[in-house]
Amino acid sequence: MKVEISLDAIKRNAERLTLACKKPLIPMVKADAYGHGALAVVRALPASCYGVATEEEGIPLRMLEKQVLVTAPSLSGMGAVRRYDMIPLIGEADLVKAAVACGIKRCHIKVNSGMNRLGFRGERECYQAAKMLLKGGVAVEGIATHYARDSDTSVKEQNAAFDKAVLAVKKAAADMGKVQPIFTHVTGSGALYAQNYDRLRVGLALYGYHSGYYTAGLPLEQAMRVTSQVIKVKSIAKGTRLGYSGIYRAKKRMKAYTVLGGYGDGISRSEVGRSVIAAGRRLTIAAVCMDTFEMVSPDVDLSVGDRVIILSGALGADSIASYRGTIPYEVLLGYNVPRAERIYDG
Repeated sequence: MKVEISLDAIKRNAERLTLACKKPLIPMVKADAYGHGALAVVRALPASCYGVATEEEGIPLRMLEKQVLVTAPSLSGMGAVRRYDMIPLIGEADLVKAAVACGIKRCHIKVNSGMNRLGFRGERECYQAAKMLLKGGVAVEGIATHYARDSDTSVKEQNAAFDKAVLAVKKAAADMGKVQPIFTHVTGSGALYAQNYDRLRVGLALYGYHSGYYTAGLPLEQAMRVTSQVIKVKSIAKGTRLGYSGIYRAKKRMKAYTVLGGYGDGISRSEVGRSVIAAGRRLTIAAVCMDTFEMVSPDVDLSVGDRVIILSGALGADSIASYRGTIPYEVLLGYNVPRAERIYDG
């Protein structure tokens, strides 16, 4: 199975997003750049800072001398954050104490503006956290949030909550006599056209998929294409069963093809019944095993070695996710497997 990544598409998506929000981007390259390869993306896409989830993800980027924001640092990983001079996004009281104890030089503060996942809630918590960090010698260089919903009303509410938190953090700095610039950054579809931030953290849209109606008008390009090849051709009679437990039963005489790639490669068993493309025609996935899948057609003639398109264009991660009852993130990450041949252009 081949996973082809267009770095040029990622760069063009970044340009369009920058023009839309009129702010610099912080590219999110967590989870190996959403399955696209973090090191390759970082080398191809210039930015002043890159976002990861964990300190382990950030270490290889620091080896490239890139500035790294760790958005979900752990207590046990704060030592690594300090050693590799990464920037932790701190949103919990325990992390404040750990940052001070470990001698972290700088950090950003995470605000809970409605996601209710991580982050300090309200002005008081943000003020107290900033004051404790500054008192402990940790420079507060930024403040961030993650928009949870993208309706106009919700965005206004989240903007208001974030604005109040920003003022509280700046007041804490002023009260401590720490006069320094504190920049703001946000993420989430609803953040695209908001004006109350300095940078935009961008994830899924960077790789070519819309994450909400605020990005719907942008001409984004899918950066990933997944293909494989036919390894066996056969004709099956009416009533013939394919796959474990005979999951597929032919309703008439059919052409059946075995293709490399299965649930060990990100092709879910829940994709049985969806289409793939070969020779410009649609064929139906009939069964999925760990290493291969079966596809059938009453009238498409293929040969061993013919290419099969698994993900591309109309068969994008969004349409596959809809068929599987999941989200595009999960589909893209599924193809990030060691045995897939990975090819980069651009």
